[in-house]
Amino acid sequence: MNFGDLDESAPALADVSARTVGVLLEHGYLDLVVEAAGSIRTGGPGAWECARGAARELSRRGEREAAWQVLDPYVRPRSWAAVETAAELLESWGRAEEALALVRTQEGHDRLAAPVEARLLVALGRAEEAIDLLRPHLGDWYYLQGLVDATQGAGRDEQVADLIAPLVELEARTSGPLLASVRLAEVLERQGRVDEAARALQRNLDTSSSVSVNVVEALAQLLARHDRLRELDDLTTRSYGQYAVGDLIGKLEELGRTEAAFTVARRAAANHGTRGAAHLADLLLRHGRPDEALEAARPLLASRDCGCYEQDLLGKLIDRGHPDTAHDLLAELASKPPRVTDDEDGAAYLAEWEERLTGLRIWLLSETGRADEAVAVLEGFTDDEFFLRRETLAGVLEKQGLYGEAIAVLAASTESLEAYELSDLLIRQGRPREAFAVFTKQPDAPFSSVLGR
Repeated sequence: MNFGDLDESAPALADVSARTVGVLLEHGYLDLVVEAAGSIRTGGPGAWECARGAARELSRRGEREAAWQVLDPYVRPRSWAAVETAAELLESWGRAEEALALVRTQEGHDRLAAPVEARLLVALGRAEEAIDLLRPHLGDWYYLQGLVDATQGAGRDEQVADLIAPLVELEARTSGPLLASVRLAEVLERQGRVDEAARALQRNLDTSSSVSVNVVEALAQLLARHDRLRELDDLTTRSYGQYAVGDLIGKLEELGRTEAAFTVARRAAANHGTRGAAHLADLLLRHGRPDEALEAARPLLASRDCGCYEQDLLGKLIDRGHPDTAHDLLAELASKPPRVTDDEDGAAYLAEWEERLTGLRIWLLSETGRADEAVAVLEGFTDDEFFLRRETLAGVLEKQGLYGEAIAVLAASTESLEAYELSDLLIRQGRPREAFAVFTKQPDAPFSSVLGR
């Protein structure tokens, strides 16, 4: 594909994503990404992702002038994404003053730009200006997070903690999403005031009208970092303790206290429902006890609250060397369809469940060396009957080393969602220009219509 051949009637490469650019760079196609950044129609989102990726990679290689040349056409129109990236690079080059001047040219992006400006001010030794910039807006969680991040290591933690303290009291009364107590605990901890940090978080849990999972997790992680196991154990026994159990189990395992970890996990399974059951099952798997793990997981599997857990458990069984157990589990799940109402909603739920189980079966067959069976299952469906059937089939074929067949399957598709998999596959097979062409096809045309360019 020649980027210069694109005319105004051609579809823009608007969907070329950071993911695609990352795969191109990973496989050594920096020159092509630079070419695309400069040649795809000016202002197209695809061109910008190429420019950002190329500039960062060039900077990483020490080619600063080339990096700036790639970014400059996007910085001049004052696109915030481009300005932020340029400021990031300038700062990394020791040119924070220039970065600050550039960020200050922004109009209409105050909320995004202010925390970046504050960070640059601190880097220049102007922490007081940074605090003054953010102080009027600390009722907004984004500015508050920006203040905590920007001032780390600036010697202003006492002042920052004093600014946050009133917000903690406000948050306790309103149960707002500010997470001021979490931010205050961060500042206190980095001052070495761990007792006060823990009290700030516990006070929030004791006084707020509703419990924030973020606060429970922040307290659990704080206690685990500082080996305060007695307090952490007490936290796990509270009504919201299920969000702290994983930290305690992990810390006990780290210390070699396996039996204590099992005691905590069994208590959690008894007191904290499905989340506790998941912790116990995971612990049993980590210690080579798959049959007991399945037994522990049954309440969670039966609840059907989270279909994602089924694949998570199957994956862990495979990773731990228990493929037969994984297949037995899937067969058991398939034998127990959910009870549904005898109406349209019930039929739709059952169809969704069946498709999810089929997807799990295909994935499991492919992961356990039975790819031929996975292909046979997929070939029994049409594209309309199985969502992203071609993408799934191509993945199985690629795992078998059948790259040409995988590309052919996706090339016949007209589904735009499959562009990303096809472009990645083409890059991995040394066809990067065609990977760009994938994003230029007409909406109803197959991808094969643009390949070979």
